[in-house]
Amino acid sequence: MSEKHVEISLDKIRTIFKKAQSRIDAIPEGGKIPATQLAEDIAKEHGMTGPQLYPTLKFLLDGYPNVDIRRGAHGGIFKLPSKKDEPVVAPTPETPSTDNSQE
Repeated sequence: MSEKHVEISLDKIRTIFKKAQSRIDAIPEGGKIPATQLAEDIAKEHGMTGPQLYPTLKFLLDGYPNVDIRRGAHGGIFKLPSKKDEPVVAPTPETPSTDNSQE
């Protein structure tokens, strides 16, 4: 019975994370949204407050790809420019390929 409770709870968190993901992915390159505002907006939809939800959102925000999380009065979730224009560098003997298809 407790396993079912865990699964139901994870589904609720997954829904919250998906909403946060949508909002973060919609930030234009170079743009930002306050993390506290993101938490507040999503929390309202779930009968919570931003400060109640923020610690849970931290699990998603830490290490989120292509964003920089900054603290303080001028902080927030900043969308970094994409790295599309970076050249692809072939592996050298010092940086061997991770392709193991020949093994």
